[in-house]
Amino acid sequence: MPEGVRRVRLICEDRLTERFLSKVCQRQKVSILHVEIAPSGKGAASAWVRRRYPEFVKMHRSKNYQRNLCLLVAIDGDNQGVSARTLELATELTGAGIEARGSGESIAVFVPTWSIETWLASLVDGRAHDEDRPLKEDSAVRHFWQNDESKTQTINAASDNWRARTRLLPSLAAAYAEGKRIGV
Repeated sequence: MPEGVRRVRLICEDRLTERFLSKVCQRQKVSILHVEIAPSGKGAASAWVRRRYPEFVKMHRSKNYQRNLCLLVAIDGDNQGVSARTLELATELTGAGIEARGSGESIAVFVPTWSIETWLASLVDGRAHDEDRPLKEDSAVRHFWQNDESKTQTINAASDNWRARTRLLPSLAAAYAEGKRIGV
């Protein structure tokens, strides 16, 4: 990644993911240029991200003359996981007639598995939570996002621990590797 102020376009499934990733970017001195969040109540958010992915990749590539411009795509792993979601996104590119993401491109794909709540809980409490089930309603960790104040505290603590807890979750380790593409 070239030196200078990095600018990111973020596409993600929900507001909690956007808030967390925006805070991570802010802490890493990466500026958020634009955010697109899946519309609520309009079907599966993961499907929305997959459908929009080729459009965002195409737009990103059309602006490759701009230094330090990056694309960050976040899609929940749900019961699919990192590999399956990454393959789905690659298939969307192929289906749209767009060249596959290159290893040197400043396009990062984060796949919090099961969802962003799993990452938040693990980054805050230091435990490797189960990626095979949703934690959103789990009584042991629900207090992390039960209201706006707790969400803010959780996001702040989790973003403070970004990269500090490297071996917690496979999907988080994959995100750390992807994050190097864009400097986070």
